Amino acid sequence: MSALATTDDLFFGRADATLDRDTAARMTRDALHGTDDGELFLEYRESESISLEDGRIRAAGFDTALGFGLRAVLGEETGYAHAGELSEAALARAAATVGAICVAARPATTAASWSRLRSWISAAKPSNRKAPGSSGDSFL
Repeated sequence: MSALATTDDLFFGRADATLDRDTAARMTRDALHGTDDGELFLEYRESESISLEDGRIRAAGFDTALGFGLRAVLGEETGYAHAGELSEAALARAAATVGAICVAARPATTAASWSRLRSWISAAKPSNRKAPGSSGDSFL
């Protein structure tokens, strides 16, 4: 199996995966449109630990972490967002965050940038969920 196929299985082929590779690529491409540079960094980490006391196992543990970081660079400005989950909603929130640098750094493109930013924010909002005691307004 190639390294790319292994990576695809690890991030997008999991039984609990909620985001496919094509959607992640499209959302990343859209988020970085108009920037000078940027990247989507995917992270998967496994760790094991064993604690010994007087030659006996006192505790053992295993942990798995999955997440991403999204970075955009435009001129002297850099936007960065990360999440401890790999989902369309999390990537949309990150895209809205890093997309804000386009609006701030190049005001001449604000109409198109604000339109794209509003669509990311809209996609990132939880559907019909209200936090206890909230007025129903949601924000990033």
